[in-house]
Amino acid sequence: MVHKNRCVLTYTLHIHHVSEIPREAPADRGISETLHPIPHEINALDWKSEPSSDSKRLAEHLSAFANLAGGGFLVFGMTPFGEMKGLAQEEIKRAVASLGNIARDGLQPSCQIDHVIMEYPGLSAGVALLIVHIPETSQKPVHIRGKSIEFSFIRSGGQTRKMDESEIRRAMLSSRPQRFEELPLATSDPEAIARTLDIVPVCERLKKPYPDDPQKRLELLADLGFVVRAAGKAVPTYLGVLIACRDLNAVPGCERFGIQVTQFRGSSKLSAQKELYYQEGYVHCFDRMIGDIMALLPHSEVLERATRKTVPVYPELALRELIANAVVHRDYSRTDSRVQVEIFDDRIEITNPGSLLPEMEVNRLIDQQPRARNEVLTSFMRNLGFCEERGSGIDRAALQMELYGLPALEFVDYPDSFRAIIYAPKVFRQMSQAERIRTAYQHTCLHYVMRKVVTNASLRERLKLNPNQSQLVSKLIRQTIEATLIKTANPGASPRYIRYVPYWA
Repeated sequence: MVHKNRCVLTYTLHIHHVSEIPREAPADRGISETLHPIPHEINALDWKSEPSSDSKRLAEHLSAFANLAGGGFLVFGMTPFGEMKGLAQEEIKRAVASLGNIARDGLQPSCQIDHVIMEYPGLSAGVALLIVHIPETSQKPVHIRGKSIEFSFIRSGGQTRKMDESEIRRAMLSSRPQRFEELPLATSDPEAIARTLDIVPVCERLKKPYPDDPQKRLELLADLGFVVRAAGKAVPTYLGVLIACRDLNAVPGCERFGIQVTQFRGSSKLSAQKELYYQEGYVHCFDRMIGDIMALLPHSEVLERATRKTVPVYPELALRELIANAVVHRDYSRTDSRVQVEIFDDRIEITNPGSLLPEMEVNRLIDQQPRARNEVLTSFMRNLGFCEERGSGIDRAALQMELYGLPALEFVDYPDSFRAIIYAPKVFRQMSQAERIRTAYQHTCLHYVMRKVVTNASLRERLKLNPNQSQLVSKLIRQTIEATLIKTANPGASPRYIRYVPYWA
């Protein structure tokens, strides 16, 4: 709103096209107090009559706002007395170009800025205010490039000054590296990529209303973390592309972020029977892909309450969890391969680019303290309902193996990839020794997590053996102990009452 050459600016600028910020946009708190009763500047806003030719001082201002909680604004075309003077269009263009160069090349780390041009009644024709938004950065402190970290700045008492030692320490403690999913795409036509983002199913899953107004849709994209505003353009982030893109082939560098499903004849890769590619964001293809996979898998008939019922041989829940796990934990710096789901007659292999994180172990994936390679993507996929609570996906998949009576999951960590293998049904005599030991170990892990007792009888039931086959189970328990995967929980107890726990318990 405008009152006698005074304006009320919003403290939090939402993402808008140039000259499209509503005059009375909602904000966390107004800053009209900067204009009356006595004009004065505050930490979050700095008035400038005109762009300065002193790039060094401008860099200090940008550093100060980037280090300030919540960021801030430079307003060009306002005198020190709070009067609107405005800038000519040529001045605005030069100022925007200069500030963009400083933000990119004059600071370490670089920061992103956005700007809007606002015209007000009372200003001369052809002039307007230039408002530059400098958001708070996640990596702090932002200092002058080419100088030491002591050349970091902050806003204090409405002025820009150097940070002292304690302020630098606090900034470092609050700093965090920018995550891969939050990074904007480096593309020559970001707005064309942004148009490929379809958030209708995202809104449906999150129970958010889908905005009819294009401007409100842009704001929602920003709130979701799917776009950021840079150089006056809406630039998609990797999160937006991975979740909501309609065609990954249209995004340079992301062509292999999709999922490939291949069905082979027999148990080798010599003959591919069917090949499917899912080249969309996960919200568009994940459920459809699971349905397609289940249709390719063998089914069996069971008798349930005198009614014959067809059920899949493999548990759908386990497939969902393991494929979602591959998607959220893949190494997205690898652009030479996709997440692959390979279906054989005797197994399903799910492979993702990137090995396990260094602090994780293959034998500790059940009940492991969660680690996320792509934390933002993991959280978003969980919110969309594609995977379970943090750290429980592998546990749930392993439990499904137990409920379906299948051999235990196998995990293989290669130098450049990670693979989870689901095996088709096998009776005890068909299992290899490695499969038997792995099944005994995972059974013990799951029972320990669920606070249940593991005994010869419980393992015998898991393997579908008769009571008179307890000696086979005793031998398997000894072999699993010798493999240092389980141990006796109550040494000295009589054989009938001995209980077992994982080696890490």
